Amino acid sequence: MRILITGAAGMVGRKLIARLAKDGTLRGGKITALDLHDIVPPQAPSLDGVSVTLHTGDLAEAGATERLVASRPDVVFHLAGIVSGEAEANFDLGYRVNLDGTRAL
Repeated sequence: MRILITGAAGMVGRKLIARLAKDGTLRGGKITALDLHDIVPPQAPSLDGVSVTLHTGDLAEAGATERLVASRPDVVFHLAGIVSGEAEANFDLGYRVNLDGTRAL
């Protein structure tokens, strides 16, 4: 099973990666590949027999999501986003990341 995680360097993304690494499976399917994406480089877990690919960039940029889904993930955990306070302070950034990035994915 190939899994794509956006927001992989964030708190929830890191906890999800740790859990998947511990279990080695998701809903009974063996994890064979992890594609980890964030605006900053996510930390790669060391998993025997699992291909781990790190991606950095902005989901709202043209072509970014197409590159991420080109590997045809079986499951996508979309955790990328700008938190409330930061999105309120910079509305355009929050809109671009939280809405445009999600729509693109």
